[in-house]
Parts: sequence; C-alpha cells; structure tokens
Amino acid sequence: MAQDFIVPIEMQTVNTATIGAGAFTAIGNPLAGALSFIRITNTSNTAVIISYDGVTDHEYVEASGGRIETYFQINAIPANYVSKLRKGTVLYVRGTAGIGLVYISGYYNG
Repeated sequence: MAQDFIVPIEMQTVNTATIGAGAFTAIGNPLAGALSFIRITNTSNTAVIISYDGVTDHEYVEASGGRIETYFQINAIPANYVSKLRKGTVLYVRGTAGIGLVYISGYYNG
C-alpha cells in the first residue's frame, strides 16, 4: 500500500582522500528506498565526478561546497506517473584525492 509520508535515507559519505582519478569508488551503501529527491554535496578541496552505475560519468560536482540537487518527480511523464531513483542504487565517485568529504542525502516515500 502506498504511504503518504517522506523518509530520509541515512546520509552516505566518502572521504576524498580514498578516491582516485582512474576508477570509481562506491559512496556508502545501496539506497534504502526509491528516491524522489537526492542531494550530492562536495565539501572537499577537489572536484569530483559522480556515477550512478560505476562506469559512466554522470555528474560533475565542484570543490568547496559544490552541490547537485535532483527532484526526480518533476521529470515524470505521463501525468500521474512518478519517476524515482531506483532503490538499491549505489552511487560512485572519482577524482583527484583530496581533503574532505562528499555527502549523499535524499528522501523517499515510506
């Protein structure tokens, strides 16, 4: 049965000291729910590339507070259909090792 409330995922983080430019590093665990909203924040001193599949470059997030926010439901077509980021998705990051963290936060219907 569909629920009428929003649940936050547990915040996921990765320390940019552990990443490299050649291969993607997973950020935390698979997503706990099908997200209707996601925020990726980079507080490190190095820009990063985000991937939703661990292979393809999908997002660029600037250093020192760069942020990307996506509201998946506003992209829904046709009317009355809901678009979400799939439950269980693992996000990945790559870039030059730096100092600081990349954060993933988001919300899904509980």
